[in-house]
Amino acid sequence: MSLPPDRYASAGEPSPDQVPRLAPTPEALELPDDVKDLEGWIVAVLRAAPVDQIFSASARAERLATERFGAKATVVALRRVLPMELAARLPPP
Repeated sequence: MSLPPDRYASAGEPSPDQVPRLAPTPEALELPDDVKDLEGWIVAVLRAAPVDQIFSASARAERLATERFGAKATVVALRRVLPMELAARLPPP
């Protein structure tokens, strides 16, 4: 099959989607001063929110980020973060 050398058996290790996500630190939940850290902050806010509050947490993060960084930077960050974070947290339809 001409497969490159690699690990093909996990020896019981969990796959990356089964590894528990770490809870964000209190520092990670503080709105950053630099727009380069905006995506990481949004991820932290979403991961800290209980599943039943994830949409309100997203709306709050959007509002706070827009106040500090403007709508354009906020929308770019949200578009990059939301698909992965929501898919990881919400049950499939």
